[in-house]
Amino acid sequence: MNQTEVSDQLQLVREQLKLPYIKRATENCSPESGDWDYATADTKTETHCFHTYPAMMIPQVARRLINMFGQCGMTLLDPFCGSGTTLVEARMANLNAWGIDINPLALLIAHAKTTLLDIILLRRHALCLLDGFEHDYQRIRKDPELAPIPNFFNLDYWFKPSVSRQLSALHQRIFAIQDTAICKFFQVPFSETVREASYTRNSEFKLFRMQESKLEQHNPDVGTMFFSKVARNLRGMAQLTQRAKGSTWIKILQEDTCYQTSVPSNSVDLVVTSPPYGDSRTTVAYGQFSRLSLQWLGLAWEDIRNIDSRLLGGRRVVTLEDAAQTPTLKEILDQVAKEDKKRALDVANFYYDFTQCLNELCRVCKLDAKVCFVVGNRTVKRIPIPTDRILIEIAERCGFKFVNRFYRNIPNKRMPHKNSPSNVPGDLGKTITQEHILVLKKIGEGQKDNVN
Repeated sequence: MNQTEVSDQLQLVREQLKLPYIKRATENCSPESGDWDYATADTKTETHCFHTYPAMMIPQVARRLINMFGQCGMTLLDPFCGSGTTLVEARMANLNAWGIDINPLALLIAHAKTTLLDIILLRRHALCLLDGFEHDYQRIRKDPELAPIPNFFNLDYWFKPSVSRQLSALHQRIFAIQDTAICKFFQVPFSETVREASYTRNSEFKLFRMQESKLEQHNPDVGTMFFSKVARNLRGMAQLTQRAKGSTWIKILQEDTCYQTSVPSNSVDLVVTSPPYGDSRTTVAYGQFSRLSLQWLGLAWEDIRNIDSRLLGGRRVVTLEDAAQTPTLKEILDQVAKEDKKRALDVANFYYDFTQCLNELCRVCKLDAKVCFVVGNRTVKRIPIPTDRILIEIAERCGFKFVNRFYRNIPNKRMPHKNSPSNVPGDLGKTITQEHILVLKKIGEGQKDNVN
């Protein structure tokens, strides 16, 4: 885009920022409704419109589970909170909530989505940012050195220099905001802009560079991209503040549920969560998705590059024999080991970590607390992994009883319905197209061995 086109686009965005905010009703998810697919539902109401994130639970599922098992004033926990979908729904249902995740980007998004902010004040900051950026953009065009480009690993591989200069100008303006909550609000659209303005193939979550032939044509309008997202997020925040109850609290922790967390014992009434379906290296690469944003947000490289290795199954801590604690898991590990012992160890370590998480959930949950998992069954070396059965078997050893199960077909996926697990052209395997919604209940310690 030339300078005139950029100015015109920014003027259009300025008008968007000034538009009044219209309340939009959120559809009620009746517990009696039979369909869990929500194929045509709007999943971007309220602050659910903030920032894409891998493998997000749709709000309708979290909302329905909260309607079924939650009550006003209860305390909810999402031990794999990701970008905060369940926490937003808890806020609107007048529940207190804990959210736990390892990924700093997830925590940033979750904080921004659940913190109620004054819309007039946000709009004022947005217009000031826009004025400042327009001024900076004109100066940068004349003298690029006025926007120093940060020095981090592989910057030039992922960003055109002109894009980096515009991002740098935005970064300086955002991080000059003194109010921490408002600063975080603007960091979220900045993070999303970083990813979309990069050379990343944005059609998927893993970090792949676009084809060489497309690099020259890639000339994003960074300012318009960012401020359009700001306008969208302002509308979402306006909807949330109209619906949410300010009397409840949301506490978000950067901790690991495999270990003892800061959540008090016997304090949680309801768990609603969608845990990873497998180790991050071979399923959803949360760390790869977050890497460029976190580099621009100033995190240390060592902390960024180790995210995936710290997620479930990322650590090699167990043998196949030690991990095979349930009949189904033992059978699956034996099958996978015959094909590839290394991949069997990946599976073993994932479920070992999952067991530690379930033990921690048993500690923090009250007696009879409901625990709802949304999981998918993947394949490893073409062997189906029945995560639903394995999870139930492990949970029953950790102090829970199976209560109910629902099924959900996944209408839209950002991954293809078939992939190439062996990386051999034409050798295709199926990806996850259905989710299992499992409902468990915490039982007394003495009942663990009496579960049928």
